[in-house]
Amino acid sequence: MTTTEPIGAAEGGVRTPERHPLRTSRDYRALWAGDLVSQFGSKITEFVLPLLVVTTLEASGVQVGLLQTLYMAPFFLLPLFAGVWLERRAGRPVMIAADLARFVLVLGVPVLALLDLLALWHVYLIALVGGALTIVYDIAATSYLPRLLPERRLPAANSLVTVNQALGGTGGPGLAGWLTGLFGPAATLVFDALSYLASASALMLIRHREKTVPRPADRDLRGELAEGLRSVLGSAPIRAVAVHAGIYNAGIALVNLAFLMRFVRELGHGGGDFGVVMVAGGIGAILGALTAPALIRRLGFGRAFLTVLSFSTTAYFLLTAVDGGSGDLLWAALAYFLGTAGASAGSVIAVTMRQRLTPPGVYARMTATYRLITFGMLTLGTTTAGVLTDTVGARVTLMGAPVVLLLSVLPICGRSVRTLGRLPDRTAV
Repeated sequence: MTTTEPIGAAEGGVRTPERHPLRTSRDYRALWAGDLVSQFGSKITEFVLPLLVVTTLEASGVQVGLLQTLYMAPFFLLPLFAGVWLERRAGRPVMIAADLARFVLVLGVPVLALLDLLALWHVYLIALVGGALTIVYDIAATSYLPRLLPERRLPAANSLVTVNQALGGTGGPGLAGWLTGLFGPAATLVFDALSYLASASALMLIRHREKTVPRPADRDLRGELAEGLRSVLGSAPIRAVAVHAGIYNAGIALVNLAFLMRFVRELGHGGGDFGVVMVAGGIGAILGALTAPALIRRLGFGRAFLTVLSFSTTAYFLLTAVDGGSGDLLWAALAYFLGTAGASAGSVIAVTMRQRLTPPGVYARMTATYRLITFGMLTLGTTTAGVLTDTVGARVTLMGAPVVLLLSVLPICGRSVRTLGRLPDRTAV
């Protein structure tokens, strides 16, 4: 399945320099800018909502846990059906509608708080509906990008979208904390609501219009769901990457929770030290995402994937050196910097590979199936991490968790991914 055709090749076999879509595509610039603002807004809500229900509504620990459960519930119930629904629809109008709906939804919290009408069930409803809208938006966005740009530009385009996620994850909580200190939890959510409005406005500036496939009158829902499952399970490379991502997500959930308990509770490091480690991870994620397109061009998909996995899996063994000494902060920051750099680059490689190997008519359903597998394993890992840290302790859990990450490499070592080189363009947009 390996091919040596260069990604930047032009017609007639003449190689031409590939310019970045941020420079060449006005539509992509609008999509990217809106996504960047939205990423920061989403992280504000993730930070503020639990704080709001604890400080303003005096929620218990169980009630805070239920809030997170309700937000995650649509990630298990909705993706496959959302994928089928989105497959024959233009993604851009759906993304705009989801953004506008989230704008109204999130804005409802500060409005209700201002009127002294905010109740816990309001926040629960917002979390549930907001999670469902996020699923619809994310699946539409992932399947929209290959329709907007030529395939040869997808690595660079996916790279900057991943950078947005890293920037939001790194700077969003800090921005949320600062805004909360200035305006309070409820008022801070106004900024998240405005981020969705900004994203919708940016999407409205996109001139590109998609070609949609007419929906047949005798639509076979069961058959379409089955085709979506086959797009992942029936493709050896995509199946291998999905299995890898599922195992990796479970392992990284173990790492993150065990490290938090070990670093903060057992060793007594403060929130400032923990924040430094997370910032180091965010910087690593940004650099990893920016490096991924060059790795794909130079090494091909399979070898590039294995290269970045050597960082994303082994780096967390450095956390076993965190034992209360003066070097704790250095070792932890280095582990997260290298680990997230590899994981971020791997994410760009994986999503680009899935887009390039999937027929256009199945993009949305493939993404839905893939997310169902990976989010399911992430939740399993989080639950298992809680049980293990309570039973065998955070230190033992932290020693064993990187082994799970190493196991995730095995599916990628198979021939279907390992030998995957540069993929030829099928179409020009």
